[in-house]
Amino acid sequence: MTGKNGSGLWQGMVDFSPVALVISSYAIIFGALAVSSGLSVAESCLMSLTVFAGASQFIALPMIRDGSATWTLILMALVVNMRHLLYGLNIGRIFKDESKGTLMALSFGIVDETYAFITVGPGRKKASVPYFLGTVLCAYLTWNLGTLAGAAVFGWLNTGQIKGMDFAMLAVFAAMVGSSIKGKDDWLVLICAGTLSMIVHSTVGGYWHLIVTGIAVPVALSIMWKAGRETVQQ
Repeated sequence: MTGKNGSGLWQGMVDFSPVALVISSYAIIFGALAVSSGLSVAESCLMSLTVFAGASQFIALPMIRDGSATWTLILMALVVNMRHLLYGLNIGRIFKDESKGTLMALSFGIVDETYAFITVGPGRKKASVPYFLGTVLCAYLTWNLGTLAGAAVFGWLNTGQIKGMDFAMLAVFAAMVGSSIKGKDDWLVLICAGTLSMIVHSTVGGYWHLIVTGIAVPVALSIMWKAGRETVQQ
């Protein structure tokens, strides 16, 4: 890739590099936790290469350690990542002139960090396919290299299970959610989601709070978004 496209790709990688430093920290933690949960170094790396979804990967580790059925892992991943349907719709709007094939290719790189960077972050003023691909490539390389480093080092140390480090992904996600709250509707969704999650967790147990909340929040947001559009049109 040369010329303007190559410049856009490189610029996306450079601009995204500060975010990549943050990603590297919890990628290393994920690698260590993955090996601690019983995965080999190769399995940990394969998971990051093919899944590339930090929240789902972190949540999957205790489920794998507890011997959860494969279908529950698949259902959990689908539900937790339902927000990506909304992400994809917005990315499709930004790159509305691109072909369906291009949009399908871009969809693999839509994670919380790249989405936030290109929509509400500094990348929104430079939005282009090569630029977005640059942010995705930077995030993907960082996530996988961090996973390899964490898994390899922890596997080499062989110190058994580690606990209390999986807060990293939660902290980053909470920071992104907090920075994106702009009005009372956002606060309402956040409070209702938290309350619903606690109620389901205390009454049903297991991981059903993730599934129920993961379905309820995107549905609520889509209804609010549709209502907002209808109000504007009127």
